Amino acid sequence: MASSTTTTAPEAVYRQSLGRRLLSIPELGVAVAVIVFFAGFYIADKAMAEQANFVRMATQGSMIGLAAFGMSFLMISGEIDLSSGSTAALGATVAGLLLYNHGWPELASYGAALGAVAVVGLVNSFIVLKIRMPSFFATLGMSFAVQGLAVWLLQGQWLYVGDLIPGLTKVVQPSPIFDLPWVFLVLVALYVIGDILMRTSKLGATITSVGGNRQAAEIVGINVPLVKTLCFVFTSVCCGMAGILVMAYAGTTDWSIGDGWLLWVIAIAIIGGGSLRGGVGSVMGALLGTALIQVIRMGLANARVQTNAQGIVIGVILIGAAILDVIRRKSAQY
Repeated sequence: MASSTTTTAPEAVYRQSLGRRLLSIPELGVAVAVIVFFAGFYIADKAMAEQANFVRMATQGSMIGLAAFGMSFLMISGEIDLSSGSTAALGATVAGLLLYNHGWPELASYGAALGAVAVVGLVNSFIVLKIRMPSFFATLGMSFAVQGLAVWLLQGQWLYVGDLIPGLTKVVQPSPIFDLPWVFLVLVALYVIGDILMRTSKLGATITSVGGNRQAAEIVGINVPLVKTLCFVFTSVCCGMAGILVMAYAGTTDWSIGDGWLLWVIAIAIIGGGSLRGGVGSVMGALLGTALIQVIRMGLANARVQTNAQGIVIGVILIGAAILDVIRRKSAQY
């Protein structure tokens, strides 16, 4: 009997430690989920594997994926931004108005638009860091304010700018690599660079320290307000650029660009390994999270599930992502 106990105990410990190690790999779960969901939708409809669907997923996912790219850094730093969709709309609105109404050159219009959304990030950081309002409430209020500003600037209308953005239009066109859009290839490169920086550079250690333990970060001399401000601004710029890319893809600028992104972007960051409490996360995991969301959305569309009913899926994904966050944190404590 004793011999049986001594032989099974190490095995149990090994299995337990293996489970913890697997849970500690943020990219593993979402990678498996991408494969499982894609296989399930493929079995239901073989059209899921058609090249046209891959191109469509890559194109649409590039916009929201860029917003999630910035959000992943911000969430690792311990903050959150619920104004992502509204900021995307503002970026497209400013660029479109300057192009259509004032005849500005392309690059100048984009530069001014990104400057405008950077101000949104600065205001968010000021409210959070100086006024000490939780980022959830601060950025939620900013979301309504920024969206209202976009509506007011456009007077509730939309502008056709397709003929005014020849340079940017090329970015969303197919590349020689499996006809995937250039913007998708650029986004993947950004994710790879960002992931390497977070894993190997001082930048990654600094952002993780700020989000994981602010007091300890301050003790070792890290300028916490500066780091968080840069993360807020970077997130806003990524969202603004994403809105401009939507404008290039559609050929129009509209205040409703980015509508509904709020929950999707947060879900992507958490599914990819981020945490609402900060201090942990995976940039590459966010890319996989984007892929998972696009696979689900495309699969539901192919199954002819109504757009309104897809909100149920959003809720389930968010709840599942929050549960996964809790499980990962508990596994890290033992």
